[in-house]
Amino acid sequence: MGQGDAALIRTPEGESVLIDTGHDTRAARLLLREGVPRIDLLILTHSHDDHAGGLPAVAKAFRIDEIWYSGLHWKPRSLQRLAKAGPLEMVRAGKQKQFRKLLLTVLHPEPGPATPRSGGDPVNNNSLVVKAVYGASQFLFPGDCELECWDELFRAYRPELRAEVLKAAHHGSSNGTNSGVLLNVRPQTFVISCGRDNEYHHPHAIVLTLAQKLGAQILRTDQQGDIRCLGTLCAPAN
Repeated sequence: MGQGDAALIRTPEGESVLIDTGHDTRAARLLLREGVPRIDLLILTHSHDDHAGGLPAVAKAFRIDEIWYSGLHWKPRSLQRLAKAGPLEMVRAGKQKQFRKLLLTVLHPEPGPATPRSGGDPVNNNSLVVKAVYGASQFLFPGDCELECWDELFRAYRPELRAEVLKAAHHGSSNGTNSGVLLNVRPQTFVISCGRDNEYHHPHAIVLTLAQKLGAQILRTDQQGDIRCLGTLCAPAN
C-alpha cells in the first residue's frame, strides 16, 4: 500500500483483522471498498508512520473492537491516538487469539523491556511479529523486523516460522530478509509492500535474487498494486 504496510484478513465466518494501517487514508478506503462492516482486531506492529499513520482514517471510518500493540517505542501523543481508537492491549510473544477458525499468535517481542541491541533500528526490531493460521494455510507478518529481530526469532520460535505466505519484512530491504529468513520460513509466496520509485530503493536486488533462488512467487505492490490471497493462492487484486 504505497511505501507502507497494511494487510487485511477476512475469514469466511465474517471476521476482519487489520495488520497495520499504512501511512495515509488508502487503507480505510480499501476497507470501505471491500465492504468491511467493522474491525474485530487491529494489530499495529510498531509506531512508524508508514505502518500506523493511517490509524486516524481507519478509526474514523470503522468501529474497532480491539487493538494490539507492543508498548515499546510509542510516543505519548501516539498512545493517546491509540487509546481513542478502541480498546487497547499491550501484547508480547505468546499472546494468542482464536477466532472460530483463525488462530493468531504473537512471536515477537518477548515480554519485558526492550532488548538492547548493537545494531539496527530499535523500533523496527521490536515490531510485533504475528503468525496467522487458518486451516492448513499459514501466513507470517513480521512488520519491519530487521536481522537482529530475526536472530531472536530463530532462537525462540524457529519451527513456528514456517509459512506458505510471507509478508516481506521492512518492505523488501536487505536488512529485513536474508537467506536465513527465507530458509527458515520457506514461503511459497513472498509479498513485498513498497512504493513505486521509492527513495529507499525497496525492494533490494539481493532480496529478490534470494527469493527467486528459493523458487518463491514474488508479488510487489509497487508493480502490481493490491495483492489478494484466497487461502495461500495469491495474485494481484486487479
